[in-house]
Amino acid sequence: MRTFPAFLLRPARTAASVLLLCCATLAGADDAAKPAGDAKAAAARPAESARAPDASERGAMLEVLKAETAPARAAWFVYAAGDAESKALADSLSGVFEEAGWKVHSEALTGLVLKPGVSILMADEEPPTWAQTAVEGMQASGIEAKSATGYRPYYEEKKRENPAWPGVPMTAEQVFVIVLGPAAKA
Repeated sequence: MRTFPAFLLRPARTAASVLLLCCATLAGADDAAKPAGDAKAAAARPAESARAPDASERGAMLEVLKAETAPARAAWFVYAAGDAESKALADSLSGVFEEAGWKVHSEALTGLVLKPGVSILMADEEPPTWAQTAVEGMQASGIEAKSATGYRPYYEEKKRENPAWPGVPMTAEQVFVIVLGPAAKA
């Protein structure tokens, strides 16, 4: 199993702390263990996420996000490929951002199996203020999300060291990316 090395993370409102953010293995390892009948049953009903904000959390999130008026405000979501619950969570959260007037981009992350949970990877050490609004909106949703700054240079350094290093890619226009791993097992 390949794992990402630890790097500095900080909860959105507190000082920096060191936590392991995500680990990666080759994609598909979890899919091989699922019985075929489970996949057919899941395909028959729309996916839902127990982690999605309820009506009051959605309202609180919407209030925070609508207050932001920066013209460049946008949110980028990646979710675990093949995980219907993560996609449902991405759909729910991106819907709130869109309703608040943000541009939204959402896509499945292939080639990695993400560690459970939600992380917000900020491209730069000092992201724009509207990126902090996105973090505050996520906090208002009731979802526990870890955040890290300086991810773009970290990613680029790791790729220079090892071109096969499996990190969450970030395009030039992305200010942050909200990574939606699978739900933690109880």
